Amino acid sequence: MQIATSTVEKKIAIGLIGYESIREIARCLDSWVGHIDTMILGDGKFDFYFGENDYSQDGWLEFAEKRYQDKCEVVTYKYAGKQQEKRQKYLDIAGELKCDYLITVDTEEYLHPDYQDWNKFYKQLYHLSEGSNDRIFYQWVWIPDETLWPKQGNKFPSNQWLRSMKIHKDPGTMRYCYDSHFCWCPKDVEDDQIAKWQLEATSDMIGQVDNPYLFLAHSTVDGVRVTMDRTLRTKEQIEKGTHWALQNMHEEKAKEMYRGLDVSETPITVEMKSLGMKKWMDLIDQPHYYDENGMRKIITS
Repeated sequence: MQIATSTVEKKIAIGLIGYESIREIARCLDSWVGHIDTMILGDGKFDFYFGENDYSQDGWLEFAEKRYQDKCEVVTYKYAGKQQEKRQKYLDIAGELKCDYLITVDTEEYLHPDYQDWNKFYKQLYHLSEGSNDRIFYQWVWIPDETLWPKQGNKFPSNQWLRSMKIHKDPGTMRYCYDSHFCWCPKDVEDDQIAKWQLEATSDMIGQVDNPYLFLAHSTVDGVRVTMDRTLRTKEQIEKGTHWALQNMHEEKAKEMYRGLDVSETPITVEMKSLGMKKWMDLIDQPHYYDENGMRKIITS
């Protein structure tokens, strides 16, 4: 894709993951055509999601490949499991394809019809990314009311614009980290390094000094904005999505807590020792779920 500000050529990709998403795909992806070089599309069920099959049966991935393969480069993959690992694959593939930027897209999203100034978008992206060391950039996303977008545990206020970290520079050199779907770091950084800095940071530092091990966004690229709408999903999909979102939220919080306990060298319990565990993070390896109060429950059979 040629950046309008100069003759500079940059390869731009979008990364999207879905599951039984056939109703949303055309609305989501059609308006990107002609403005990007590559679509990286991944199918598969997340952990904690109540789906009968690991992979979609509605054919959305094949539909998308056929619909867009003569319009841009399309690469597909399948992965069922942890959300971060499924998303990591589109970062890795973008690196293998030598993409300069990857923009993350979710299937309930589509480009806002009143904000599609591609010249402005790519000029800002080029100048902001070349003029700083930042690797992550915000994009504006419209949060509608719950009749259009049931929040599924999100605390975002309705009917306003929200900045979301969606644009990744040099995506192949970064990874999802800290057991979170909105944290990224260089591939050679360990999660324990991130946790140790967080634990040792003083109260004056938190919120004022960036964790040096993380890629953080500071600037917003405008011109092209996103809106969201879940009305094309079935009632069953909404219910399953809400259940999954709450389970995933509790899981991410639990992992953050367990990792902090390990990094601070907090001794494990006698019960954990009797079960052969050596560290707090070993709790995650046991089959489990979270009840309506967020309490972790072991699956015994």
